[in-house]
Amino acid sequence: MNVRTVTISLGLLCGAAAPALAVPDANGQLSATPAPDLSGDAAMTARLNYNVGYERFEKAQAADKQSPGSKAALDGFRESRERFEIVVKADPKSREAWNLIGYTSRRLGEYERSLDAYEKALAIEPAYPEAIEYRAEAYLALQRLEDVKASYMELDVLSPTHADVLMESMRAWVAMHRKKPEGVSAAELDAFAAWVEEKAAIPRRTTALRLDAAAARHWD
Repeated sequence: MNVRTVTISLGLLCGAAAPALAVPDANGQLSATPAPDLSGDAAMTARLNYNVGYERFEKAQAADKQSPGSKAALDGFRESRERFEIVVKADPKSREAWNLIGYTSRRLGEYERSLDAYEKALAIEPAYPEAIEYRAEAYLALQRLEDVKASYMELDVLSPTHADVLMESMRAWVAMHRKKPEGVSAAELDAFAAWVEEKAAIPRRTTALRLDAAAARHWD
């Protein structure tokens, strides 16, 4: 990356005009040509901040995996969210940035802010399975179990892979609340657990039926 690119990138990432510094010529000598002001380039601002935000996001996830809920992880989620917020100001239609604002807010325990961001992502792309699954994780944390069920049923049709991810989260939630049933009655927990296991059995039966059908076609 040359000096000119660094100058432009820093200006955009700070949300300000790039300084009108001299630009190196082919021989590395500074010319009198000022660096262009790209502060009005919303697409470039969004792209650069998304890249920086996602890099910080990945580091935060790694820190959280090593030490769940650590200061390093939480600071990383907060810092990456700041970048994604710059992205949506520059490009309000960035579903990915809204989705990650939702994710980072959820990891920071800010569930209403998280849900608001997921809704904005889904307003842009209603069939966005990642946002549906992440939103369901927030619903689980808030014990909005009927909304969790509806999300699972939607994902089961839209993206079975994401439905499987949510299934594992639902099972983990049930196991956690069996040990420490805060905020949920025994009856509610039993009913939800039964529903989860009922739905968990369906893919296995469906897979078996598909294998039988494939075998039948093979022998036709």
